[in-house]
Amino acid sequence: MKFANLIFGASLFAGAAIATPAFADSIKDPTIGGAGDAILFNANDSNTFVDPTANLADILAGNAGNPTGNIELFASSESVGFSGPATTLSGTLNGASILLSSLTEDDWSNGGFGQQWFSDFLDVSLNLFAQTQRGVIGDSTLYSIFETIGGRELFSDPNISYVNQAGDGLVSIGLAGHLNAYNRIIGQIPDLLPYLNSNVQASEIVKVVYDNGPAQYLYSFSATDSGLTELGDGVSHSGNYEVSFQGEEPQATPEPMATAALLLVGLTGAAIGKKSLAVS
Repeated sequence: MKFANLIFGASLFAGAAIATPAFADSIKDPTIGGAGDAILFNANDSNTFVDPTANLADILAGNAGNPTGNIELFASSESVGFSGPATTLSGTLNGASILLSSLTEDDWSNGGFGQQWFSDFLDVSLNLFAQTQRGVIGDSTLYSIFETIGGRELFSDPNISYVNQAGDGLVSIGLAGHLNAYNRIIGQIPDLLPYLNSNVQASEIVKVVYDNGPAQYLYSFSATDSGLTELGDGVSHSGNYEVSFQGEEPQATPEPMATAALLLVGLTGAAIGKKSLAVS
C-alpha cells in the first residue's frame, strides 16, 4: 500500500471515530442525602413494590417506556409536614453534577412559586363550572384551601423513576404518579371536589440543581401509562410524567480504535518525513 493511501484511509477512519457522539447516559453514583427520608420501590413486569434492599442505580436505569422502579423523596411529608430539611438524590450525568430534591415550605414561597404552580394546575384541572366562575371564586381563595388542608405536602415528595441524558444534552426525569390523580387529590383536599375535573393529571414537583447552576422546579400535567401499579394500593405509579431541561451536550470521546488510527497517522507521517529528508 502506498503511503498516501495509507494516510488517507487512516485519516478517514480516525475522523469518523472521533466524530462519533457520546452515548446517552443515566445518572451515575446516585446517593440519597439531606434528611434521608426515602422509600425505594423496585418493579417487576406489572407492579412496583417497596424493597429497601433494591439497588438504587438499577431502579433509576429505566426510561419512559420501561420504568424499573422509583425512589420517593421525603416520603413522610404528608404526615410530618415541612419539618426538617429536604431529602435529596445526587449523582452525575456525563460528568456534570445533578441534585434532585423534595420541596420545603421555603420552596413554595420562593418567588411566588407556589401561587404560580397552583395557577398552572387550575388551568388544566378545573371543571367547566369552575372555569366560568374562576374570576369570581379567585385563585387566592382556592390556594388558601389547598394550602390549609395539606395540598403542598401532597406534591412535595416526588417519586423519581429515572434520570437520563440524550446525546444532544437533553436531560429527562421520570416522575411516577397517578395516571388519574383525581381521587388522590380529593382524598387529601375534599374542599376542592366542586371545582375539579373527574380526570386530573398532575405530577409531584422535583427541585433540580444541574452542574451547580440555579435551582429549577419541574412538574408536568400530562402522563403516559407506565404499565405498572404499586402492589399495596393498586393505583400509585400508574402514570409516568416526564419532565426535561437542556443540559450540556456531552463531548464526543475518541474510541480506542480511533486513538490507534491517530497513532498510525502520526507514525506514517513521521516515516514519510524521514524518507524525504534522506532523499534530499
